[in-house]
Amino acid sequence: MREKRKNKGYLNRLIDKFKSSKTKSVKPTEQERNEKVEGKNPLTANTADSSEITRFKNIGLALQRSRQEFIGLFKNSPEPLIYTDTDGIILEVNKRFERLMGYEFEEVRSKNIKQVLNPSNPYALDDYRDFTDLELVAKRKDDKLIQLSISSASNLLDDQILGKVFLLHDITHRKTNEAINNVLYSISRAANSKISLKELFPVIHRELSKIIDTSNFYIALYDEEKDRLYFQYYVDEVGERSEDFLISKTNGLENIFHYIFRSGQSLLLNYAKYKKMVAQGNFAFHDVITNKQVWLGVPLKIEDRIIGSMVLQSYTDPNLYSEKDIKLMEFVSQQIATAIERKQIEEKLRFLSLYDSLTKLPNRVLFYDRIKQEIAYAKRGQEKFALMFLDLDNFKQVNDKFGHDAGDELLRETAKRFDGLLREADTVCRLGGDEFIILLPRLKNPRENTEDVVQKIFSTFSEPFKIKNNQVNIHLSIGIALYPDNGEEVEVLIKEADNAMYLAKKKGSNNYCWA
Repeated sequence: MREKRKNKGYLNRLIDKFKSSKTKSVKPTEQERNEKVEGKNPLTANTADSSEITRFKNIGLALQRSRQEFIGLFKNSPEPLIYTDTDGIILEVNKRFERLMGYEFEEVRSKNIKQVLNPSNPYALDDYRDFTDLELVAKRKDDKLIQLSISSASNLLDDQILGKVFLLHDITHRKTNEAINNVLYSISRAANSKISLKELFPVIHRELSKIIDTSNFYIALYDEEKDRLYFQYYVDEVGERSEDFLISKTNGLENIFHYIFRSGQSLLLNYAKYKKMVAQGNFAFHDVITNKQVWLGVPLKIEDRIIGSMVLQSYTDPNLYSEKDIKLMEFVSQQIATAIERKQIEEKLRFLSLYDSLTKLPNRVLFYDRIKQEIAYAKRGQEKFALMFLDLDNFKQVNDKFGHDAGDELLRETAKRFDGLLREADTVCRLGGDEFIILLPRLKNPRENTEDVVQKIFSTFSEPFKIKNNQVNIHLSIGIALYPDNGEEVEVLIKEADNAMYLAKKKGSNNYCWA
């Protein structure tokens, strides 16, 4: 409100000064008119003429001063000004306008204000009522778009509009900051919502596109456990969306994504700079490049930690990004990195609550949830499903001989072997220690189908494990319970399968028993 009052007040003072330059009275006073009617003594005529000449001179000087004051206010205004006639034809501009829009006065003289400003809304300036802080996007002489706030005041004389003064205020910087803040707010709000990390990436991409070109956009994140950089999200306009793209960008050779992550430096590379850095050994070529390409990359940094890299690219416009864009991306990347890490922590906590931290298999909580769902389904459809209880017979010997680290490695490898044996609908859970339980739902021939799985397990586990450069043979004991034959409650089914497993163990290694 204060800025509006300031702009309007300045315009009003300017218009008042302009009016005063046009309304200085040159009409004779009442006394002068009476004297003219009555006549003067011829002896004093010369004195009267001299007095009237002096008065006209004074009026002329005052008028000249007033006009000079108006011209001074207009020309030396700290804000860009335009003066037009009633049809919007430009009669005068000041130096501030010339610097803002890039035109000399002679280039815009006699042109319509809309033709010069080329506003995004061509009808915005049609209404000749006075207005304050009308916001629009205008185009400079160099075709650069800028955002303006425009106020106007009419120049009136005897209620007749003689022209109009327009005051321009460049609000591009303010609007840019507002846009950046809105983008960061939207990303932060998404990070604080219930969406997953995978769902957060498209939000980041969409929001960033509001402040910078993101036609080709990549996010690579560092996996501490595997000590590798992985592409978590990418959009490439030339169609590189296949697995081959990921392999080419994440193979053993260093690339621009690795360099940014490793060095913590932002990069703005054209074709020549890219080739120079390759020649210096900073990273290697991975794709065919042309002299029309440009890359803008920044590290995803949280304080002194770097969690990945983010890169923008153009295949067709080498001048698309500038040094100013580096500062912009460095600023927003900090907020993006924070949002990504928040989701990573959330998903890690969610994972730990539902999955075994060692083997990454579902834990007891998730298993109980799934088997309860399956019981409800089987009860409605009068279906059957199998529950398998497994135990590693010689796990203790591995621990005693090679140590607990070897035992942990064996459990992880065991989980991997299960992964290739089961259907997507099946669930294998680590209950604890060396005990595993498998849910086999939706079986057409329960006993036959289950025994097929048992034989596959024995066959797969007949291959020795390589643990700490040692060949280790593992034997299994398996107990099987069937719903609803052996029970209709979770605990009952687990207990029946557990008892059957102990019966199998008594028979010797690599045996199974039905409850």
